[in-house]
Amino acid sequence: MQLKNYRNQIDKTVNILRQIETVANEMNMKSAVKQVKSIMRRMEGETFHLVIVGEFSRGKSTFVNALLGKKILPASKQPTTAIISKIVYGDTPSYKLYFKQGKSPQKLDEANFIKITAPKQPDEDDEVSIQEYKNAQKLISEIDFAEISYPLSFCKDNVEVVDTPGTNDLDLGRMEITYGYLNQADAVVLILAAYQPLSNSELSFLKERILGNQIQEIFFVISHKDDLDSAEQERDVINFIEEHLKTLLPKDINLRNRIFLVNSLGALYSSMKKSGKELTLKQELKVPDNYNDTGFPDFEYYLGDFLVNEKGMVRLRKHIREIQAIVIAMNRDIVRNIGIISHSADEIRQKYAQMEPKFSQAKRQANQVLSDIKYAFESANSEIEYECHTAANLILFKAKEAVNSLTQNMSPATMQQAIEREVSAEKKRFMDKMLKKWDELFARENERLQNALKIIWNDIEVEYKKNFNLPAVIDNNNSTVLSISESANEEEFSKKAYNFAGEAMREIGKDDSALGKIGLAGIAAVSCAVGVVAELANLFFDGQRETWRDKVRHEVISAYSGQGERMAKAFKELFGQRAEIVVSNAKESINARIDDMERQLKDILKQKESKEQDEAKERRYLYSKQEELEKIMRDLNTIV
Repeated sequence: MQLKNYRNQIDKTVNILRQIETVANEMNMKSAVKQVKSIMRRMEGETFHLVIVGEFSRGKSTFVNALLGKKILPASKQPTTAIISKIVYGDTPSYKLYFKQGKSPQKLDEANFIKITAPKQPDEDDEVSIQEYKNAQKLISEIDFAEISYPLSFCKDNVEVVDTPGTNDLDLGRMEITYGYLNQADAVVLILAAYQPLSNSELSFLKERILGNQIQEIFFVISHKDDLDSAEQERDVINFIEEHLKTLLPKDINLRNRIFLVNSLGALYSSMKKSGKELTLKQELKVPDNYNDTGFPDFEYYLGDFLVNEKGMVRLRKHIREIQAIVIAMNRDIVRNIGIISHSADEIRQKYAQMEPKFSQAKRQANQVLSDIKYAFESANSEIEYECHTAANLILFKAKEAVNSLTQNMSPATMQQAIEREVSAEKKRFMDKMLKKWDELFARENERLQNALKIIWNDIEVEYKKNFNLPAVIDNNNSTVLSISESANEEEFSKKAYNFAGEAMREIGKDDSALGKIGLAGIAAVSCAVGVVAELANLFFDGQRETWRDKVRHEVISAYSGQGERMAKAFKELFGQRAEIVVSNAKESINARIDDMERQLKDILKQKESKEQDEAKERRYLYSKQEELEKIMRDLNTIV
C-alpha cells in the first residue's frame, strides 16, 4: 500500500509553512511563529494509526503478520498478545519495550522479545511453571507498549499498525489502554472468524466500545477463509455479517468496501516464500496458486484509498484551514501597520499611550474568562467525587452479586475470574461515563473561551481603528481564536486518559487480589470440605452448604470496600492535570498574541524615531510582505 501522493501534499504544505515562518520572523510576529512551528511538528510527525482489534483465537496475530508479510507476532489460540504492540517502518529490524513510570526503553532481540511479550501458558501442576508465568505477567504490567521496527512496505509511508490485546481480556488496565488507542485510530480493523462470525460478545464490543464512542472508520476482516469449502459458503458468511451490520452502522457506509474475507496463513506463507524464506512442506501446501485469492490485495487497496481520500484529505484540509487563519491574522496586522506608519512619531507615541490600557484590559478580560473556566473545572471535583462513590457502591454490589453465581466445585481461579468479570464490566461503564463527561465539559468551556476572545479581539480592532483612523479590518469569521482543547494534543490526551484511568483502576484494585492470595486459598479448602461432606451435612442442618459462600462474600466485602475514596483521588488528579494544562496554555497563547500587537506598535514607533526611517520604503516593505502572503494563500488553495 503506497501513500506517496499524500506524503507529497504534506511536504508541499510544510514548505509553505516554512515560508510563512520566514515572513512572521521578519515581521516580529512571535505568536504566529509559535503556531506555525506547532503545525509543522504535527504534520512532519503525522502517522496513520491502523488499530487491530479482535477476540482471542480469531486469527488476529496471524492477520497482522500476513499484512506485514513477515512472521513477527506470535500466533496462538491462547491470549498471547497481552500488551500493545506498535509496528512501524524501520530500515533495519529492531524490537524495543517502552515502560511506564519513566523507565528507559529496552532494546531486545527477536527471541527475547517474544519470550517477554508472549509467555507460555503455565502447567497447572508445576509450581515453578506457575511462578514463572506470574513473574512474566508482572513484567508485562510494567510495559507501556512494544515497538517493532521493520523494513515493511506496508508501513513505509507513515502507517503505524497497532496490535492490541484480545477484546475479551479481563484485565481492566489493558482493556482501557486498548480503548484509548481506538479513540485516536484513523482506521479500526475488527478481526472476525468465518467459523463463528459476529458472536454476541463481538456484537456487544462493536456496539458499546466502537460505535458507542462514535468510531465509524471500521473495516471488518473475516479470517479463516481457507476453512470454507466453497464460494457459496463464502457468500453466506459475508451476507450473514452484512445483514447484521446494516442494522448497526450508519447508512452512508458502503459495506461492500468494508467487509473482507481473507486467508491470512496463505497470504503470510506466500509473502514469506516470495521473500526467499524457506517453508516447511506443511506451510508450502498452504500457499495459494494466486495471491489475489487470499483477499489481501482488495483489503489493502480499499484501506489505502480510505486513508488517503477520506482520512488524509480531511486531516490536510483541517491543517490548511489553520494555516489560512494564521495568514489572515498576519495580513490583518500588516494592513494595520500600513495605516499606522502614515502617522508621525509623536502621534504614534500619543496613540500608543492610549492603546496601552486597552492591551492591559484585554489581558485582564482574558484572564477573568480563564479564571471562570478554571473555577468551572474545580467545581467539577465534587461531581467526580460523587460519581466515584456511586460507582464504588455499584462495583461492590456487583461483586457481592457475582458470589451468588459461584458453585462450590469451582477452583479459586475460576471464582476470582467470575467475580472480576462482573466487576470489570461495571468499572468500564464508570470510566466511559467519566471520560465522556469530561469531553463535554472541555467542549463547553472551549466554546465559552472562543466567544469571549472574539469580543476581546473585536474591541482591540475597534480601538485601533478609532485611534489611528484605520479602515475596518475586523473579520469575525476569520478572527484569530484559540482552542482550549489543545488540538495538537487532544488525541494524545484521549489515549493517555484511558491509559491513566486503566492503570488507576488497576492500582485501586490491587486490594482485590487479596481475594485470590488470601481468601480464596482458604475458601477452596472450605469448599472442598463442604463438597466432600455436603450430603451428610445437609441431613443434619440447613445452611452448612452456604459456609463457603459466606466466606467468599466476606472476602469480597473486605476487598472492595473503601474504593470510592481511592477512585476519587485518582480521577481528580487526572482531571486536575488536564484542566491546569489547558488553562495555562490558553493563557500563554492569549498573552503572546496581545504582546505581538504591542511589540509591532513599538517597532513602528522605534523606526519612526530613527533618522534613517523612510516612510515610503517601509510602506513598500509592508506591501511586499502582503504580496508574499497572498502568494502563499494561492499556493495553499492549490493543495486541496
